[in-house]
Amino acid sequence: MAESLLSFSEVLLFGRLLNDLQIVRSDIKETVRVATVEKVNLNNTDTELDGVEIAENDLVLVRRNNANENGIYKVTSGASNTLKLVPQPKIPLGGRVAVLEGVEFGDTVWTQTHTKDSTKQLYKQAGLRGRGGNNLLDAQLSLHAKFARIYGFAYEGTYFELPEPTLFLVHGEGKSATEKDKPDDQGARAPLDPSITGVASAEYQISNDIKVWEYDKADYSIRMDVMTGMLEQVLLDVYFGSGPDISGAKVSGAKVSGAKVSGAKVSGAKVSGAKVSGAKARGSGD
Repeated sequence: MAESLLSFSEVLLFGRLLNDLQIVRSDIKETVRVATVEKVNLNNTDTELDGVEIAENDLVLVRRNNANENGIYKVTSGASNTLKLVPQPKIPLGGRVAVLEGVEFGDTVWTQTHTKDSTKQLYKQAGLRGRGGNNLLDAQLSLHAKFARIYGFAYEGTYFELPEPTLFLVHGEGKSATEKDKPDDQGARAPLDPSITGVASAEYQISNDIKVWEYDKADYSIRMDVMTGMLEQVLLDVYFGSGPDISGAKVSGAKVSGAKVSGAKVSGAKVSGAKVSGAKARGSGD
């Protein structure tokens, strides 16, 4: 992360990726590493396609040859240390192929559009699915979108630790928060590079495996707050206020029929459009 004039407005998220919570796009039939920029020789292909060094077993989307040759290929070894492309099963009409890497076509999706012959393949770049002219919603769920547990963030030269870890949508693997500043193999320390942390000095310690994701404060994301415990704690106490204080709770469109509430207390709650039929309340402060 390079220091720049606009770095002061960046939001840096510190956390770890969640391996057990993945984003899956059901419209993607196949994912390849790279797509061809120009027509390729299938029997003796270049070792670099769209700026990516390819290797054996990589999948490649060929889309600049003729309709008989276009499709998905696997990279294999050829004669005299060359690489060749071996055809894979055809993609059906309307099937989508995602491309992970590449200077021109990285993080793009392509739709198979040939209608007359199932053995022939034509590919057109798929349009974004989000509503609105800017398609910001779809752009969030790119091919590199993941969920991470975020423990803190840096903004305007200060590091803030979250009261409790929270799940955020992030993109990519993130960058190590400590590896660059690791002294004598002791990476678990407060990192000192402002380009990574967004702060000039710190008294906190950061674990070796914490990663950093860099965003602008106007970027869109998804936040998910997770509660665990008994249903009495995470559901009943939240809505009926018999347990821990719940401030700022909001219930919209709730309907309660024939309910009886005695001595209930709710602090800072907001109820919108609620309907209560035949309810009896005692001990209320109202």
